[in-house]
Amino acid sequence: MQRLAYLDGWRGLAILFVIEAHFVRYFESFRWDFGRIGVDVFFCLSGMLMSRILFVRRLDLVTFYKRRLSRILPVFVVFVCVVFGGAWLSGHASTWAEFFYTLTFLRTYLPLELGIWESPLPIGHLWSLNVEEHCYLVLGLLTLVAAVRGREGATLLLAGTAAIVIHLIYIKVPVVAPRSFDQHTEIAASHLLISAGYFLWRERFIGWVRPWMPVATFLLAIATYLPFLPGRTEVVFSPFLLAFTVNHLDATPTLVRRFLSSRPLCLMGIWSYSIYLWQQPFFQLKSSLPIAPVGASVLAFVAAMATALASFYLLESPTRRWLNANWK
Repeated sequence: MQRLAYLDGWRGLAILFVIEAHFVRYFESFRWDFGRIGVDVFFCLSGMLMSRILFVRRLDLVTFYKRRLSRILPVFVVFVCVVFGGAWLSGHASTWAEFFYTLTFLRTYLPLELGIWESPLPIGHLWSLNVEEHCYLVLGLLTLVAAVRGREGATLLLAGTAAIVIHLIYIKVPVVAPRSFDQHTEIAASHLLISAGYFLWRERFIGWVRPWMPVATFLLAIATYLPFLPGRTEVVFSPFLLAFTVNHLDATPTLVRRFLSSRPLCLMGIWSYSIYLWQQPFFQLKSSLPIAPVGASVLAFVAAMATALASFYLLESPTRRWLNANWK
């Protein structure tokens, strides 16, 4: 596929939201969770791209999964081994079961007695990667179901809407809700599934989309996360608003696309996976540094970026290129 710079910039925007939530924290006093916004922004982009690859290009599943594994697995395995190895060397308690479930993208569900955010290890952020991997499997399997061929858009939109309904049931009827359900794929996948489904329907709406509309839906989506709004407004509305935005970025004003295509933002998008993985240990570590909070945040951020860039250029990028070239 042709690489579009403004999509790299969209990824960069997503990781900047996470960085803001972890190291800047300007909006923390407003209880405005920019970290979760960043994850949902990325989910919508991922859904759109996976839908294009699997349901429009019809890339064969063997190639699809090889490319996903070459992208995700090498640096992920190193990260998990470093985290658990460091915990073992420093005497922190962790179990082989937790290591296994983390390594196999099942940590948001197992072990039952210790939620992913309850672990003292810096692995809480991996919940979103778990959701992503589960959705790769679901979307891949969907290509094999003859009954939905040509109806994938409606199927994905219904599945995403069902995820929203399940989320609302968990909120309204907590007795049926599992622990730490906010990180469970059956509800957290709503953004990805709705964006994937809408991509297959977007041609129906291109004629009436105006340049201001994706910008407006993006701003409205961010507003739904404001804490003073009634209920869980973001649960219901943000998947549709963000899905519309990312699927119509090509229709936004030239100034918006130039901003998203700017070199710094594109680089942040290109580095985003390594940044996403390695920022978490430094985010958790900064509160224990014996310096002022502002200095601790700056120092932790610089260390996180240095580690992420080393990871990208020494591990993620070369192993991905080698695997894609040699994995026949």
